[in-house]
Amino acid sequence: MSCKIHNVRFYNLEPKSITCFSYEPRSKKLAVTRNDNSLEIWNIGNAPFIESTITGQSDTSIEAVLWIDSRLFTCGLRGMITEYDLTTLSIKYEVAVTGGAAWCMDIDNNQTHLAVGTEDGYINTFLVTEESLIYEKIFDKQKGRILCLKWDNAGEMIFSGSTDTVRVWNATSGHAIHKMQVARKEVKKETIVWCLAVTMDNMIVSGDSRGVLSIWDSNMGTLIEAHESHAADILSITMSHDKNVIYCAGVDPVIRTFSKVVAKSTGRIQWVRGIERRLHVHDVRALVEAGGKLYSAGVDGYLAQSSYPPRVLVKYPPLLQPPCIYVCSKSRCILLRYHNFLELWRLGDIAKSNTTFERPGHLYPLEDEPVKLLQLKSKLDENIISCAITRDSSIIVYSTESHIRVFNFNVIQGHAQLNKQDSDIPLKKKVYKMLFSANSKILATVSNEEGKTVITLYTLNKEHYLSFHGCFTTDKEDIKTVGLLCFSPDNKYLICSDYQSHIIAYNIEGDLSPESLQAWLLPKYTCPPTAMAIQKDTNNLVIVYSDHKIVEYSIPKRKYTEFSNNLQGRLPNQWLARPFPITNIAFDQNNENIIIMHDDTTVFVINKSSDLPCSTTKIAKLENGYCKEESSTSSSTSSQHTIQVVKKYKHLVHLGWMSSSELIAVEVNPTSLCEKLPPTLKQKWFGM
Repeated sequence: MSCKIHNVRFYNLEPKSITCFSYEPRSKKLAVTRNDNSLEIWNIGNAPFIESTITGQSDTSIEAVLWIDSRLFTCGLRGMITEYDLTTLSIKYEVAVTGGAAWCMDIDNNQTHLAVGTEDGYINTFLVTEESLIYEKIFDKQKGRILCLKWDNAGEMIFSGSTDTVRVWNATSGHAIHKMQVARKEVKKETIVWCLAVTMDNMIVSGDSRGVLSIWDSNMGTLIEAHESHAADILSITMSHDKNVIYCAGVDPVIRTFSKVVAKSTGRIQWVRGIERRLHVHDVRALVEAGGKLYSAGVDGYLAQSSYPPRVLVKYPPLLQPPCIYVCSKSRCILLRYHNFLELWRLGDIAKSNTTFERPGHLYPLEDEPVKLLQLKSKLDENIISCAITRDSSIIVYSTESHIRVFNFNVIQGHAQLNKQDSDIPLKKKVYKMLFSANSKILATVSNEEGKTVITLYTLNKEHYLSFHGCFTTDKEDIKTVGLLCFSPDNKYLICSDYQSHIIAYNIEGDLSPESLQAWLLPKYTCPPTAMAIQKDTNNLVIVYSDHKIVEYSIPKRKYTEFSNNLQGRLPNQWLARPFPITNIAFDQNNENIIIMHDDTTVFVINKSSDLPCSTTKIAKLENGYCKEESSTSSSTSSQHTIQVVKKYKHLVHLGWMSSSELIAVEVNPTSLCEKLPPTLKQKWFGM
């Protein structure tokens, strides 16, 4: 395979910092909130990836997030507790709290009672029912806002942290049992207790603005231990699953651990400082341990997954949920989606070379530089949920939480012209997935109406007008929220998947009525898919799951291909252990045996005509046209490799074909992300 790669490096996303998160162990989902008040649902069961995104509103704020079984709640400065509908990806209902802004909340171990701390110093408790929250009681007022709180292990007490104080409350009476005074570093400077945790024996762990980690006896109301662990505020504390290790970090971003030790002489429990992890440069605001791995995040927007031992660190960048890049092959343009605007760029043509043969890695000059043709901002600066564009970039469609916009775009005599189109698409509607077919004649939109997932098809006529063609629901196939969507190159099939691992194929050639629509489910797998695409001519559907399992399914024959069946159980362990999910799949247009796929850092080529691998096979790296083993200890001597690494990147967002001989690779420069961040904590180091 030989082609030219056009590397696009002007996709300059602004990183959104992570403020807090919550882990749900049954579904292995991590709810992540960012400073634009958006919510991301990450599936971390295998290679972590974003399942869905709930856009933030400018008039809201999220200060705490919490899973209660499979239900998701937040609270914020508006003084409301919000539950979200994870099917419609919108607010389900809101409940007001007493005492102003809500800063923190926690659920008891039985998952029946919710406690919320407020600006005016009140603790509110709510009874959790199947349908809603029922207001239960309000505790005695305390002086100052309640910034953090935790239930004890038995559900009988609530611990709260505020300015200069840690309190123990009786959860039944609502009265304070103990008031523990936190020392000050300076007489006139208050000490703020930012975070709390609870040990197995009901000891209280607090982190404060002095950088001190304190252990309190909740029964006696006394300080047991104090560790000056950080040079600045401790903003987050979490404990290991067995409650034997404390993790803490904050403005001083070093993650420090304290291990539980029982002294042989006295039998007393002590917390001893352990290893340090320097995973972030900026403030760390959220920590949680899940599945034996520590997840940390903060101002830099990266979600870090680490473990020790063995020492492993993977950082997932603050990028938008894919797809966010759209290639217009006919007009040589690409559409870039940002949080609240779109950019359309026309790429430069490759200059004709004087030489007849170029070596691999040859850099081609451009006849002209890329030109930004359009910047399209959303109305009222709302976050853009989804968008789509035709191959010739003549139609641009996008959706926000409250509306859809359809535009005709053209460049006449060097001047860009944008006109709003009055199409058949309802304007006051939310579409969370949309996609044009390969020939741009069909637009598919996915929305949720009255609790049902509705797929609507629009056709594009010669006058470039989108007219309604038909719609159908996914009720029969039990698909709740569509995760991935793709058309077959011949526009005959539409494939949808959800994150419960359902994949369904629709034949959209004929009548779309429920009686006539042809649809069938593919065999279900245990993990959700992260990428899928259909090959031209063969109509073979290639799917990669979150555990890196690869399957190839023949849509016309409605069965797995021979290659797919032979590949099962033979994928290399090195491939299965990769930490990043596959996010995109493409095919070599000149060789039907070549499949190209990529994750955040690497482009892979799968050659179906080569010998099948085995579990111990090392993934080979292709350099300058020659195959090279990634591991020097590899025992493989074969020159043919089913899976090969062909190129490395930093944050590769998209790889797709512009023409039969030219690929477009869009990446985000990590340096550009760091440049947009605030300054870090200044610390004096030895010799500096």
